[in-house]
Amino acid sequence: MLQQNRLVMNVRYSLDCGIMYEMSMQLREQADWEAGLARVTASAGLPLRWVENPEWLKLCDRFIPRAKVPSAKVLMKCVMPQVLHGIKATVKEESRGAVRTLQCDGWTGENSHHLLGDSRNAEELLKQIIESINQVESEWGVIIIACTTDASGESRKAWRLLHAKFPHLVTPDCLAHQVGC
Repeated sequence: MLQQNRLVMNVRYSLDCGIMYEMSMQLREQADWEAGLARVTASAGLPLRWVENPEWLKLCDRFIPRAKVPSAKVLMKCVMPQVLHGIKATVKEESRGAVRTLQCDGWTGENSHHLLGDSRNAEELLKQIIESINQVESEWGVIIIACTTDASGESRKAWRLLHAKFPHLVTPDCLAHQVGC
C-alpha cells in the first residue's frame, strides 16, 4: 500500500511538473512572440494599432493559433518597455570601455510633443546634450568622442556652442540633413 501511494504521488508530481514545464514554456514562447511583435513594430515604423487590425488577427488565428496577439495598449505599456530595457542592458554591457558617438536629433511625435523634452532654444539643448554625455560616460562607462546634431536653427547653435566648450569632441554636421533627407 505504501509503495502504491508513492507511485501515485510520483505520477502526480511528474504530471504537475510536466504541466508546469509546459505552461512555463508557453509563457516563454508568448513572451518571445510579443517581443518579436514589438521589434517588428519599431523597426518597420508601424503604428501600434496594427496589432489590432482584423485582417492580421484572422491571419494569426489561422496560421498561428497558439499565439495570443497583445493589444496595442499592452504592446505599448508592457512589452515595448521590457524589450527596450533588454536592448539597453545588452548595449550598455557591450559598450563598456568603448569609444562611442552621440547623436542628437530633435524629433516630435505625432502628438506634437518633443520626445526628449522641450529643446526650442540652443542653450537648453546644449544643457541636455552635456547631461547626456555625462550620463552615458558615467553610467555606461564609455568615452564619447563625437556628437552630431540635426540642422535646425537651435541645433546648429547648440552644435557650435558644444564645439566651443568641448574642442576635443568631433562635431560633424549631420550629412542626412544637408542632403535634404
